[in-house]
Amino acid sequence: MENDQQNLTEPREEESSQPTEPPSGKEGGNTSENTERAVQQQNAEESQDGKPRKKKKTKPKKKSKNAWLIWGISVFFLSFALTVIFSFLTEVSVKGSPAYVCVIVLLVLLILNIGCDVLANAIMSISPEAFHAMASNKIKGAKRAVTFCRNATKLSSIFADVIGDICGIVSGAAGAALVVIVASSGGTVQLIASIGISAAIGALTVGGKAIFKHFAVKFNKQIVFGFAKFTTLFKKEK
Repeated sequence: MENDQQNLTEPREEESSQPTEPPSGKEGGNTSENTERAVQQQNAEESQDGKPRKKKKTKPKKKSKNAWLIWGISVFFLSFALTVIFSFLTEVSVKGSPAYVCVIVLLVLLILNIGCDVLANAIMSISPEAFHAMASNKIKGAKRAVTFCRNATKLSSIFADVIGDICGIVSGAAGAALVVIVASSGGTVQLIASIGISAAIGALTVGGKAIFKHFAVKFNKQIVFGFAKFTTLFKKEK
């Protein structure tokens, strides 16, 4: 009996003598490691140059209160310079030239006027998000197109108002020179020719803008991207 009792008690003593494993505590270990790493990183940043790093506060750029006045003055001088250049070129090419030269000059001014209006409408009708994916893939001209869309108001004013109005004024002068060539006899013939040529120029200008405005809105992405890619030939993208 005594031997049996000893045999029964021995395994229990062996079981109790086995060392108990500590709990794994993975969650606690991970959190402690993360906190230690964060503290080490913070200490490393503070210990650099012996001074604690200060977070730089980005201040929003303040827009000038007189930005509208500066923009208006710059448009004034730009319009003046372009008008002088266009008028000089027109006078040089038209003065003393045959009628077909005046017609060619008028067609060039007409195409330039309508083309600038198409470009202005295309830029105004598209958002820069349309070119973000292309810009991220580093496609040539995409960043320039994004810049154009972000400055759509100013570019539209330059193309549609400045260049368009100047082309209209200069084309009127070229039309007057054409009237003098066609109706050199004066009198009623000159009056009819003057009215007819002026009406033709106005109708072609306004009608062309109305027709091509639809295509400007429909194919705005292709037009803006094509123009942006064309400008990279003169100035590379940053």
